[in-house]
Parts: sequence; C-alpha cells; structure tokens
Amino acid sequence: MRISQPGRGGYSRHSNGFAIALACVLAAVLAGLSLLFLTVGARDISMQAIGQSFTAYDPDNAAQLLVRTLRLLRLPRLLAALLCGAGFAVSGALMQGVTNNPMASPSILGVNAGAGLGLAVAMIFFPDAELTGTIFFSFAGAAVATFFIMAMAFRVSGSSSKVYLTLAGVAIGAIFSAITQALVVFFDVAQDVSYWTAGGISGIRMTQIAAVLPWVLAGFILALFISRSVTLLTFGEEVAIGLGGKILRIRVLAGITVLLLSGAAVAVAGPVGFIGLVTPHMARYLVGIDYRKVVPIAALLGAILVVAADMAARLISPPFEMPLGAVTALIGVPFFLYLANRKGMK
Repeated sequence: MRISQPGRGGYSRHSNGFAIALACVLAAVLAGLSLLFLTVGARDISMQAIGQSFTAYDPDNAAQLLVRTLRLLRLPRLLAALLCGAGFAVSGALMQGVTNNPMASPSILGVNAGAGLGLAVAMIFFPDAELTGTIFFSFAGAAVATFFIMAMAFRVSGSSSKVYLTLAGVAIGAIFSAITQALVVFFDVAQDVSYWTAGGISGIRMTQIAAVLPWVLAGFILALFISRSVTLLTFGEEVAIGLGGKILRIRVLAGITVLLLSGAAVAVAGPVGFIGLVTPHMARYLVGIDYRKVVPIAALLGAILVVAADMAARLISPPFEMPLGAVTALIGVPFFLYLANRKGMK
C-alpha cells in the first residue's frame, strides 16, 4: 500500500459518493465489532442474554445478574474505545495536515505524554479532585505540548522541517514521560498508575464517559469546521495563503482541536500510542487528501482499530489482560519504522 503524504496528489482522489459508501461500510464493520466486543471476554455472553438484561431484567435470576454486571463493565469500556480511537485518529490527521508531516501524531510529537503528565500531577497532588478537574489537568498538559509543537511548526520550513519536528516531538515526549516517571517513583504511586501509563480502558465507568463526551464532541465539530482549511494547508503555506487561507488562524484552531481530542482521550485511556499515526494514512489512501472526508473516515478507522485491539488485549491470555497500549504498539512501531526509512522522509 502506498502511504499518502500531506501535500501530494489531487484535491480528492475519489468522489463524494465513494466516501459516503465507504463510511457506511466502515460504520457497519464498527457496529459488528461493537456487538462482538460486548459478548467476548474472560466469560462469553450471548446476545440473547444481553438483550434480556435490558428488556426483561429479573434481579432474582443469578444468570441475568451476572450478565447485567458484565454489561455495566463492558458497555462503558466499548464507549471508551470508540471515543479514544476516534479522538486519537482525528488528532493525528489534523497534526499531519497542519505540520505537513506524515510522521506527526499525538504520541510521536509528545502531546499524549504532556496530557499524561498533567493527569499524573492531578492523581498525585489532588487525589480527591472531581473527575472534571482531573480532565482539566490532562488538557493543561496537552496544551503545553501542543504549544511547543505549533511554535516549532512556525519556526521551521522546507524539507528538513519534517525530521526536525519529529525529533523535537520525540524529545518533548521523552521529557514529559521522564518527569511523570520521576513523580511516580518519588511519591511511591507506581502501583496506582502503572497500568494507566501503559494505556488501557479497563475499569472505565459511565461517569467518566459522560465527563469527556462533551469535549470529544466539541473537538469533532471543530475538526469538521476547519477541515477545508487544513486541506489548503497541506499544499504548502504559500499556496494556502494565495488561496485565502489564514495560516495562524488554521493552526490555532487545529491546536485547540488536538488539545480537546487528545486531552479527553488520554484522560480516559492513558497515553495509547500510534493510533493517530496509522489511521490518517489509511484514510488518505482511501479517500484522498480532502480533509472533509479524511476526518470522518479517520474517526471510524480509529474506533475500529481500538475496539479490535482491546478485544485482542482481553483474549490473548484470559483472564489476564495486556495493556491496550502494548497491542497498538505492535501495529504502530513497524509502521513508524517504515515511514522513517522512506526516501521521502530524508
């Protein structure tokens, strides 16, 4: 598969009809995976039993009580997988478009690590804080990392900017991760945050989903609003300015969008990596570089990838689970190395 690059090719490789049909197919695949997600695990549940727990629940029936308990655990986990996958994917697509860098993603450029540091600070210094306050700490950490990345995007240009931004982002992420680990060790809370720092959505509750859902929806709406402007920017700054694009406005709005989506996703799942790297390339390969199509397709692909990865994490060695971040890394690391060794990145 030829990896698409921002700034290359025509405005749209496929018609609107193709994009709509593809979105319907991906939505159907996601719906099927979601139903399967609810049924499989350390203990399988039939769809009939799940349906009865909604429509004809009998609290005296021990079997239905177990099904209802598992449903209360798996349904929030499914929603978390959908939100996090779509959030990381759209964030990565916008970062690749705005920086004109095919290797950009929230995990590679340190945004996830920044959000993780903010969340770790909240968990260590404000353990009794409300969930909404904890999310704001995640946003604050993501904002610091996003500010650094956007500032560097203004400073550099030309063919060397892609490598410069990638290396700088990796360095920023390493610094934030080192600070997080130092705090965890110093305050002796490694056991409390170790699974979260590896990335995972086990133990998610509906209250957490309700807290981050408005922020994720706001991020998606803003992403769709700026998608045409991001498409212009992928052709280069000179072309975008010539076509009436306002570079500062586009980058500021894109930064806010990345902040909302990545910060909310990290607050729920931790710094899950590589979703925002892989899915934007898949989306551009399928529908071209028109970000009005890339954004929704990337969101669907990201949700599919995280749902499938979390199912794999639960089924590899039941009843034990692998961290979600470890499963996504198995996909993302080879893809990152492939991109790093392409001639176009030199």
